[in-house]
Amino acid sequence: MTLRSLLIAGCLVACASPALATGSIACVSDTGARLDMTIGTLPILSVINARVEAGGDSWSTADGQIVAGQAYADDNEIRVDFTDPNYLDIVMRLRLFQASEGRDFATAGTLQIVGTGAYAVVCTGP
Repeated sequence: MTLRSLLIAGCLVACASPALATGSIACVSDTGARLDMTIGTLPILSVINARVEAGGDSWSTADGQIVAGQAYADDNEIRVDFTDPNYLDIVMRLRLFQASEGRDFATAGTLQIVGTGAYAVVCTGP
């Protein structure tokens, strides 16, 4: 093996980074409420980005209107509480339940937006 090959191989090993386990969840209600959320799942549930639309208003973690205050997931459910930017009040609660049987998979639950409404949602992903 030449010196050049060793340098290239060494650089590839040194520059390699671990893969991030991410996914997305998209939820909609019959009344037009919508949530799109990107999550990281290793080793715990982490909300990377979220956007919510309901009642003609929209909120986003990208612009700092809401913050994922706490998040929890297991094999059967996902729970996320979004707060105001100062972490003083919970402004949205997402509660999702998951079920699977063979190749069939379903996720549904509720999205509560304080001062706006509560919505039954059906979701796809992660």
